[in-house]
Parts: sequence; C-alpha cells; structure tokens
Amino acid sequence: MSTPPVSTHVWTKLHMGGDSGGPGTVRALPLGSLPRVSSRRPSEIEPWPEPFDPAAELDWADPDISRRLLHEHLDQSHDGASRRERVVDDHVRRLLRLLPSAPAHLLDAACGPGLYSVRLAGAGHRVTAIDVGPAVIRHARRLARGAGVADLVDARVADLRGLSEAGRFDGALLIYHVLEAFPRRQQTGIVRRLATSLRDDAPLIVEMRLRPDQPHGRISTWDVVESSLLSDRRHLLLVETVHDRRRNTFVLRETAVFDDGTTAVQQTSSALSGLDEIAPRFAAAGLRVEAIYDGWSRFRASPLSETVLVVARRDRR
Repeated sequence: MSTPPVSTHVWTKLHMGGDSGGPGTVRALPLGSLPRVSSRRPSEIEPWPEPFDPAAELDWADPDISRRLLHEHLDQSHDGASRRERVVDDHVRRLLRLLPSAPAHLLDAACGPGLYSVRLAGAGHRVTAIDVGPAVIRHARRLARGAGVADLVDARVADLRGLSEAGRFDGALLIYHVLEAFPRRQQTGIVRRLATSLRDDAPLIVEMRLRPDQPHGRISTWDVVESSLLSDRRHLLLVETVHDRRRNTFVLRETAVFDDGTTAVQQTSSALSGLDEIAPRFAAAGLRVEAIYDGWSRFRASPLSETVLVVARRDRR
C-alpha cells in the first residue's frame, strides 16, 4: 500500500518489540474505502475475528492511520511496515536485474513512503508511485525532492481497485504481500488492472506469501502502549492473530481498551495463495508467469517456500 496485509503479524512485531521482516509484514495499503476504526463495548466484540469483516477492517486511507503508520515505515529498528534501508537497497538491486533497463517508465503500486520508487528513479527510471495513504505519499514526494529525482517520481494518492491506466508502463511492481490484503474474489481483478496498465511483454513483479509464520489456530498477546494505530493516547492493546489453514486466511485483530472502559477495534485480513494457484490466477488476468522465485533469492520457489517473488509478463495483444 501502501502498507501490511496488509495484514499480518506486523502489528505484533511493531507493538511487542519484534524486528523480523519476513512473512507477515506488508508495505502497501490497498484498502481505501472501508469504515474507520470501530468503537464497541467489550461485550459486543466477536469471540473470533471474521476475515474481511467490513465492520472491523482497517481503513488504510484514513489520514490519522496513515500518519501513525508513516512513523513505523521510517523506523529503522524493524521491518514491520517498510523494510529497513539496507534491505530495500538489496531488493532494489534485485529488481534492477528483473526490470527493463533504464530509462523505463515503471509503476510502483502501493508504494508506501516511496523507498523503492526513489531508488529506482535514482537508477534512471521514471516512476509513477501510487498508494491510498496520504501521509506516505507526502513523504514519498519529500524523499524524491531530497534525492534530486522529483522530476522522475510522480507520487499520487490512488486506489489499486480504480487503476485505469492502459498500456502505459514498461514494468510494474506490487511488493510486500499487498495482493493478499484483498479478498480472493478481488485479487484477479487487481492483477488484471495491473496487466492492462502494461505495454506488451512488460513485466509485473509481485511479492506474495504462501503461509504466515505461525501454526494453525490463534495466538493472543497484550501490552500497555503509549500509542498505536488505534489511538494516540495510552491504552491496553490486545492483539490476536488467527491462521485458518483450511481457508488459508490470516487475520490480525487489535483491540484498544481505554481508561474509561471504551474500546476501539481494527483488524487486517489476508487471503493467502497456494503455489499452484498463482499461475492460473495470473493467466486469468492476461499474464503469463515467467518465474516464481523463493523470496528475493535467485532460486525457484517450491511448496516449502514461505514467500515468493512472481515475475509475469503481459501477453502480446
């Protein structure tokens, strides 16, 4: 988004002090038209979260959420919202081997604070960077100006579900597990919109994960925090992560409990994909899968992979 799929155990990492950048984190935030954080009495909270519950799913486009999340994007102590700069540098070197040679016009879909976009522009590419979060887009513009590439980075607030470009880009990327933040019934449509935005034979690079890094079932934790995505005031934060292996979904639900007994609830849901589901889904969107790598490595993925990097190309018209 652009930021975590978003959603995953990233918030546990952020609030409980973890620093892993592996499965469960996302950098982009695609869900832009959902209700704001819901307030409920404790007795009204469902015992188990339902994936993609519209009454609880987080609105990534909310200005307050975007502002709070930007702080986590830029925190170099963890890879929870955006990866740390040294990791981004490694990823960009890998992307430059997979994308067309510069100068090319690239789409960074769900770009977050522009860490990848600005580096790609620094390598000579022209980048259109989109995200639903207003605070991260403002930061991407500032970052581009500071790097002297403002003329090469067009950062704008936009929702992937409304992407309407056609045959414009020489390559596109959708990374940090963003696709799983959409219900499965929407995922093929998102990939199709990205495919439509590409010129013939242009690559689309999508980072996906096959499973969360927790077993089937629920894990619950709590902490007292000074602030979180739910509020800027001190509160008790209850965190649940639920992996349903049968449905291959993952839900992270956070509940803030305030001193007056009121609560605020938000959740982020993920609809994960099996390795054998990826190529058919991309084919239905008009893309042929060229390679599926084990994470950011140069090795091909296997059913044992936790995350994968998909390289697909737009079929010639």
